[in-house]
Amino acid sequence: MRRFAIVFAAVVALGIAPVALAAGSLSGRWTTTIKGSKLFGGALNGKWVINFTPGAYHVTNNGRAIVHGKSAIAGNVITLKDASGSNACSTKGTYRFALRGTTLTFKRIHDSRSSNCIGRVLVLAHKFTKA
Repeated sequence: MRRFAIVFAAVVALGIAPVALAAGSLSGRWTTTIKGSKLFGGALNGKWVINFTPGAYHVTNNGRAIVHGKSAIAGNVITLKDASGSNACSTKGTYRFALRGTTLTFKRIHDSRSSNCIGRVLVLAHKFTKA
């Protein structure tokens, strides 16, 4: 019985490890630079920074705060819910993310294309680099 308990605990730990690793690996600052966009009168152009902390994120564009929000990670899927900011979206966005070395990419699973949310969709379509 004791052997079963040890094996069960190991299996549970191995199942949780990828989620914990994914969450921890997103922590920190990620940057991308958008150039030459004519969308929104060029407002998307500039250096974008996403700073992930456990359960939260903060987005800046050219050093100006844009959005603060809460995040939840399950495997390689992140759900973003803006809480405040000049460009906060009122709905959640769900994205699949991939980490390759110091590069982070997002693929939209579901997100609104309303006027406030489309900025998130367009910015997250770019590759980010660990700062």
